[in-house]
Amino acid sequence: IEYDLDSQPVREPTVTQYSERVIHGEIYKARPEVMSVCHHHCPAFMPLIATGTDYVPVFHLGAVGGIRPPFWDQADEFGDTNMLVVKPEEGASLARALGANWMVLMKRHGVTVAGTSVKDCVFRCVFSARNADYQVRALTIRGRIDSLSRGETELAGTISAKTTGMTRSWEYWSMRVAKAGGGLPAPKKAKPRKAAKASKARRR
Repeated sequence: IEYDLDSQPVREPTVTQYSERVIHGEIYKARPEVMSVCHHHCPAFMPLIATGTDYVPVFHLGAVGGIRPPFWDQADEFGDTNMLVVKPEEGASLARALGANWMVLMKRHGVTVAGTSVKDCVFRCVFSARNADYQVRALTIRGRIDSLSRGETELAGTISAKTTGMTRSWEYWSMRVAKAGGGLPAPKKAKPRKAAKASKARRR
């Protein structure tokens, strides 16, 4: 479904719309460089969200989530709600909390991630979730962790854009989706007419 920046459909949709589309619209309004937004409820993040524990990168690819990205609490501005972000003002509040970061943790709810492309956004989602899992596991062992420094986070955070890591990861994930029967159907190949004629000629 194609939407304008006010999260209104450009054409009348033929399927049910997502109620939280204002998350995307308001972030696009606030961040012109953002070309993809993902809102998710990955289980790896839930212990951090439930306890208000800061996300910190504990391995190099976890740097794509940033260091201590902000928390957003819907109740601070809107009181008791059903926890869904469905009003433009709620989406705008979330976008303000995201600020210049690439990820914002939503208390008692989930996570919203932004990216400069779909590939970039998916890469951030996958590896920040993996980092959150590692972080929670590490906390259960020692109660404290050694995270990347701010400088290390900034430098490691550029890996995905400067190396082949994102491309290789995207190809791997695409292959897994395809093998599971998902993704777009393969385009039909045109019949090689000239090759067929040449083959008949050779048989003669």
